[in-house]
Amino acid sequence: MTDSGGEWNQVKRKGRKLRHVSKPVADEDALSDSLQPNPKPEYSVDDLSKYHDNVGKKFEESPCWEQLQKLLDVALSSRQIPHITTAVCLGTGPYDPADGSSQARRTAHVQTAAFCAIINQIRSRTKREIKCFIQEPRFTQTDMDFCTKLNLEVVDSPGGFGLVDENTLLFAIHLELEICNLAMRKALPAIFIGTGLEEWLRVVDDTKERSGPLHRFFKLEGNYHKLTFPDFDYIFSSTSVYLREDQQPTHSTSETSSVADDEEDGKQEDETRG
Repeated sequence: MTDSGGEWNQVKRKGRKLRHVSKPVADEDALSDSLQPNPKPEYSVDDLSKYHDNVGKKFEESPCWEQLQKLLDVALSSRQIPHITTAVCLGTGPYDPADGSSQARRTAHVQTAAFCAIINQIRSRTKREIKCFIQEPRFTQTDMDFCTKLNLEVVDSPGGFGLVDENTLLFAIHLELEICNLAMRKALPAIFIGTGLEEWLRVVDDTKERSGPLHRFFKLEGNYHKLTFPDFDYIFSSTSVYLREDQQPTHSTSETSSVADDEEDGKQEDETRG
């Protein structure tokens, strides 16, 4: 699976589009250092806003959002969903990419529009405020100013990882396994939106052992309610929604043990890197 000659590997699935899988990265500092902002951004904040409004409108009029709204509405109505206090969006990509890719630009805006729409849906349903953060190492200052207009607080990488706790919605579309594990190192979120266990098992050999790279995803799969995220022009292909159900207002013994296990996992990962 690993190709020592290039930055990306391609793993082929039967009857599906090729999936890009990144090489393993040692730690969050290396992840940040390998990604740099566009040195010569072309668009202003107003340009980004106009483009985003157009893309966002198309997304909210799409079958994808119509289906997702219904799924979320049913889930929020019929289940005891945890109180979500924060939402963290990771790795959308820059809104003005250095290579000028129109597809990368559109993908970044669609992912951001979807994140905001989901949060607004939950806010409307729960009548509670949610603090929103976004982390993307390739953001320019213009990108950051644009995010401020969307009421998204930009955090420098790797600061966003530490914001994820048991009351967080974590939005991580098509991100590397290492990044997902770093984000969930402290605790499993209340809601996780990203690549699910079934997809990871296609490209990663692993078991439920705590030392394995997929052990957090086995926990999500075994303890959370799972939904399929409707696709939108391949931008959300192979994406799942994991929702934790809180049956009691306080943590059960198993939930407390699970959090403790994750904290211990984080310590072990730190020791391994250090």
